[in-house]
Amino acid sequence: MKKLVLYTSVDGNTDAVAHAIAERIGADMARLVRVKRVKGFGFFNNLKLRSEVLRHKKPDIFPFKWDPRDYDLIFIGTPVWFDSYNPVYNTLFNVIKIYDRKVALFSCGEKEDTKALTKLSNDWLKESIVLDTKHCVEPIWCDEDSETEAILKDMADWAEKVSERAEKMIEQEELERRKTIYKY
Repeated sequence: MKKLVLYTSVDGNTDAVAHAIAERIGADMARLVRVKRVKGFGFFNNLKLRSEVLRHKKPDIFPFKWDPRDYDLIFIGTPVWFDSYNPVYNTLFNVIKIYDRKVALFSCGEKEDTKALTKLSNDWLKESIVLDTKHCVEPIWCDEDSETEAILKDMADWAEKVSERAEKMIEQEELERRKTIYKY
């Protein structure tokens, strides 16, 4: 089974989680990177970012070498921006439609909330099989290294369970396909 961790990160939290997941499950990684970098988090910058989210902007992104449609299981990670996902996904999913794939969504944010993941799923992944969603509080901002490690381990454990579930589903689907072909 081919696995991909597709993510974007602004301050490194989603990046840390994506690396922990990919390392645990042996997945390829693709990072979505904006052409115009997000600079700082001052008042005017926050206002600009909020307007991007509210107006469903599609910021330019650099191309990447992996095509998500070539994978059986895709983990999609986003930082939470004003109760929504990062706008780079508007750009990606406007060009690439991901359907009939197994998907797991994860996010990182200041507080425990899955609104962004629900919104991402409803906006762009209606044709996919969303296996699970998980949110974590920003791991690299923890006071203790042990807290950061515990969050990253929890996210990697979650990804491993999702991966095992996806593998079983694919095996079952293949068995059903063979039954219809060979009419057992």
